[in-house]
Amino acid sequence: MASAWAILKKELRVLFLSPLAWVFLSAFLLLGGFFFTWGVASTGEASLRGVLANLGVVLIFCLPLVTMRQLAEELRAGTLELLLTSPVPLGALILGKWAASCVLCLVLLALTAPYPLVLVLYGDPDRGVLVTSYLGLMLCCGAFSAAGLFASSLSRDQMVAGVGGVLLLLPFWLAGGAVGVVPVWLEPVLMQLSFVEHLRSFAQGVLDTGDITWFVCFTSLFLFLTWRVLESRRWA
Repeated sequence: MASAWAILKKELRVLFLSPLAWVFLSAFLLLGGFFFTWGVASTGEASLRGVLANLGVVLIFCLPLVTMRQLAEELRAGTLELLLTSPVPLGALILGKWAASCVLCLVLLALTAPYPLVLVLYGDPDRGVLVTSYLGLMLCCGAFSAAGLFASSLSRDQMVAGVGGVLLLLPFWLAGGAVGVVPVWLEPVLMQLSFVEHLRSFAQGVLDTGDITWFVCFTSLFLFLTWRVLESRRWA
């Protein structure tokens, strides 16, 4: 835990001293503000129900900006080899870098506090739905950060890692849109793959253990794949 904490602090220091974190925060808040205003104006509903999926899609395009440098830059600079041969456990290295992205996302969600504040001031929102909506966004952040970290482990070029992270996440958004144009037997599979489908329960104020498990398994899978890639580099 001490090693993971040290990696986390180092990553946060690098993140907030680089322009990437500020670009990420600015881009998300700009796009998120637009979707929030449009969603509330079009539905007239004091809820995040109509905007939650759109905020998740914004994360697909913005979060890889944060994760793209985490391992790719280490590999390019030659410091990854030092980390892999140091006494720092590989699991601590991965968890520390992943947790840094999650902490940045917590800061981001804290900056969206005006959204529920506006709903409370000018409407009568269901507090439970607001809480579960933010929980769904946090689970998205954790899952997408893990996928972005995996993409970053595959390349020494930051831009390649960033584009790779977006391309890796896109199918989990587009899968839901393909329902209706694919054979009927394939529709349940696509619905299970779509993260938008798994956000619906959170948008309705329901904590579905199946949806929570999906995000946890998604995160665990890509953290495991990142561990396998780095383990292979250690012995290469």
